[in-house]
Amino acid sequence: MKPFDLPKRGALAANETMPGHVAGGAANDLRSYLQRSVVLRSRALAEASRRSEPIAPVPANGRAKSTLSSIDDVLAHLRSRAAPDAPRAILVMAARTEIDASHEAIRIAREQSADQRLCVLVDLTHGAIGPKLGIRRSPGFAELAAGSAGFDEIVHVDDETPLQVIPAGQAAAKQEAKPERLARIFEALAQVYHFMVLHADRETAFNYQPVLAGRLRTVLAVLASGEGKSRSAEQVSAELAGFACTVMLHEQSTERRWFLRRSA
Repeated sequence: MKPFDLPKRGALAANETMPGHVAGGAANDLRSYLQRSVVLRSRALAEASRRSEPIAPVPANGRAKSTLSSIDDVLAHLRSRAAPDAPRAILVMAARTEIDASHEAIRIAREQSADQRLCVLVDLTHGAIGPKLGIRRSPGFAELAAGSAGFDEIVHVDDETPLQVIPAGQAAAKQEAKPERLARIFEALAQVYHFMVLHADRETAFNYQPVLAGRLRTVLAVLASGEGKSRSAEQVSAELAGFACTVMLHEQSTERRWFLRRSA
């Protein structure tokens, strides 16, 4: 089956259009998108070959600690579970409404893109990713899901790395998305990219759970500083069981010792 040959899995209605549908001109658009992705993957490989940063060691037992305070530990755990047949997506979400998990999502996505992988960072939430990377918020994933924008209009490349980025889009557009449409978009993205990092706030993550369950390798729930050893951390782990994947908890540091943009 060719990439994006998705109608065989359940075609959309004849009068329904969406990015990723392979009928007519949309198929040509996606083929062009795939061709450009190959070029960008070559850039990613070249960038990775120039990097000399050490890779964090994999834990001997292949398991993560109950709560990880270091993003390097998170990355090591992801590498230790990189089975060829495993889902190639991770959801980075805020465990509480007041937590901003966008920094962690960006760091993980950039590291994944440097590991000789074509990686995309998809913002599913309030648009926190775009401003931090100097990318306009709209059009983005919301417009893609609503069928009002195509891949060519929403995919950006990070200024600092080969990472591709899909910003959040406008919240009003996201409300029009149907679960079936979202599922087909995630299937399409999984066929193009070696790895996906999805970013969401708590509410959005649980709203997307029916669509994402079974499609994720890991859910990384970001806790506030000092929360890692509290009973609330255990509660968070239990709440995320419905995603049907490995759950990791990351406790934010009181100081973020890395930056997002060199110009910042």
